[in-house]
Amino acid sequence: MADQQDVIIVGAGPVGMLTALALAQTGAKVTVLEQEPHIINSPRAAVYFPSTLILLEELGILDELNQIGFQNRTFGTHIPEFGYSSVVTTAPIEGIPYDYQLHAGQHDVARVAMAHAEKLGVEVLFNHEVAELDDGEDGVRVTAKTEAGEKTFKARWLIGADGARSTVRKLAGIAFEGHTWPERFVATNVKFDFRKLGYQQANFVCDPVNMAVIAQLDRDGLWRCTYMEDASLPLETYEERIPQRYEWFMRGSKDYVIVSSSPYMLHQRAGETLRKGHVLLAGDAAHATNPCGGLGLTSGVWTGVVLADVLGAVIRGEEDESILDRFSDERRRVFWDVVSPAATENKRMLQEKDPEQRQRDLAAVRALSEDPDSGAMLMLFAYKVIGDVLRPDSRWKDADPTPNVHLDIAGRQGQIH
Repeated sequence: MADQQDVIIVGAGPVGMLTALALAQTGAKVTVLEQEPHIINSPRAAVYFPSTLILLEELGILDELNQIGFQNRTFGTHIPEFGYSSVVTTAPIEGIPYDYQLHAGQHDVARVAMAHAEKLGVEVLFNHEVAELDDGEDGVRVTAKTEAGEKTFKARWLIGADGARSTVRKLAGIAFEGHTWPERFVATNVKFDFRKLGYQQANFVCDPVNMAVIAQLDRDGLWRCTYMEDASLPLETYEERIPQRYEWFMRGSKDYVIVSSSPYMLHQRAGETLRKGHVLLAGDAAHATNPCGGLGLTSGVWTGVVLADVLGAVIRGEEDESILDRFSDERRRVFWDVVSPAATENKRMLQEKDPEQRQRDLAAVRALSEDPDSGAMLMLFAYKVIGDVLRPDSRWKDADPTPNVHLDIAGRQGQIH
């Protein structure tokens, strides 16, 4: 049996590793268990808004990620049915330190965070699949399957950051409330220059059949094209249907190379609680949304670092454990009141079929593109996912937008994220 840790984190994705790094920087002893043999490079969200750049800077990894990824300041909305495209460009705002979005793969963020965390003593164990957990009076006991047989780990606290199908959440008996959409998303990474077709480095394509989210991923010509298909279609043949969908997005061009692809179901769900005894949840294990707008990644990362802030204070004896219940309540509120409605409205707009509603959506997008405050709204809305549970002496306490900025973003959120 391994020595008792302060915290065991299950899941070595970006949320798990950023949370581990944040906790290690407070002096906590942390072990990360990951069932895969290495950090997985599967197509997932890859855009980090200015609200998230604040924590990446505070954790000491933003400069490194800026060298790996790239900065983007434009967002395009395309409605091919009406021959319409618009571009919103971000601009500097007083009190906001960044005027760009960072495009970087989740695997790169996880890898960089892991390297920094390991220097602080965090142990990351791959090929460790959690099979059992026992939550007792003094902490948790976790049993993991490994190539060398079963191993047992003990810690005061356990964080499940192991995705929407979280084993930790299931073993803890925490219900995943909400619903699953009838459609399936297919995320593809492809070598193709979408810019020659008029796309920006990040884009919404609004179409009742061929909706998509398209974004550049790196400086070497890799792009993400994520589209939706009927979940009743055979999952095992989804790859055979990719060229047919590309025919529409790329307007008949064949000079592309598919690098990777991944189908996944769409959820609007959150744990009935994010804290049960000594078990806590973060990232998609805590709350999962459809990816239209990038708020799932943003809110997931912030849930992890907020948890690191309050849990670190509990470990140091500066806060009572009751703050973890407040953490759970506030992060659930942020998800149900901010993230889920915005992502749901984005999804509706992207795939809307009613002709009259599509005309209304067109008018709203056009009005937004002509609004001089649109670039500011694009950046500021993501700050709403920070919520209100950071402690007064938290290093992220100043992450909220400056109160001198007054923008009416309510009611227009569906057109900006």
